[in-house]
Amino acid sequence: MQLQRTEIAQRAAKLVVEEHIHDFAQAKRKAAKQLGINDRNALPSNDEIESALGEYRQLYDPEHALLLQTLREKAAYLLEFFAAFRPYLYGSVLNGRAGAHSNINLQLFHDDPKSVELFLLNQRIQYDIVTIPGVRRYEDYPVLAFWFDDTPVRVQLQPSSAERNPQHKAEKERINLAGLKRLLANGSTAQTSTELAPC
Repeated sequence: MQLQRTEIAQRAAKLVVEEHIHDFAQAKRKAAKQLGINDRNALPSNDEIESALGEYRQLYDPEHALLLQTLREKAAYLLEFFAAFRPYLYGSVLNGRAGAHSNINLQLFHDDPKSVELFLLNQRIQYDIVTIPGVRRYEDYPVLAFWFDDTPVRVQLQPSSAERNPQHKAEKERINLAGLKRLLANGSTAQTSTELAPC
């Protein structure tokens, strides 16, 4: 059983890196199917996949730490840029799973979403309104997409009341500018702090 768990974890780690599957549950189910393992008890924990992912990147993606550092530095700039809108970083750049083609995912909390769009227009930043599967949407609160320094950015707008009441795990695992600066200072390649107090 342990051998199967290890095999699934290693295959799942490969899927996360090569196919950009950031949902560990999806990655381990797909890995088990590829390996022909049907026993649900053989599925590894998320911690086991994290460990396998670290080992995989040490072997096959030694530049990942530098990439992650660069993406987090860009994210820090954006959090400062959007300071007036209570910004947070969440997703793969925070949790350390980001790859070369990953988005920087931000949440902004403000009761006037049009003011965010106007802010971008005033900064001469072209953006699109996009749909992100699985993301809770509020009426009149779109998800905005634009490019920053050759990196795709997704900005999820939500009302101020949603800041204290995250509905999904992805929303709970977030960090503000002060927390991200601490993470950068520590040089960590994984997430070490979630849902820190607002700046």
